[in-house]
Amino acid sequence: MNDTKEIWDITEDEIAMLEACGSTEDWNAACTKIKEARGGSYPPDWWPKVKTSGMMDRILAKWGATSEIKIAVPVSTKGDA
Repeated sequence: MNDTKEIWDITEDEIAMLEACGSTEDWNAACTKIKEARGGSYPPDWWPKVKTSGMMDRILAKWGATSEIKIAVPVSTKGDA
């Protein structure tokens, strides 16, 4: 394995940090730290190792959250001109 891949893929320490989260705030802080280590991007293996593996859903379910992607679209009302 090349050194660059090792640096950019999610590490065991980062996975442990996510596993230790006990709140949405903890999760968000851990994600920010993981992204900051890579210039603001998630690791390239985030989706298979964290999202589709079920890990994210299992951890977030501890405090009743979900990993469902939500899109909010602002709606203007007639008086918002």
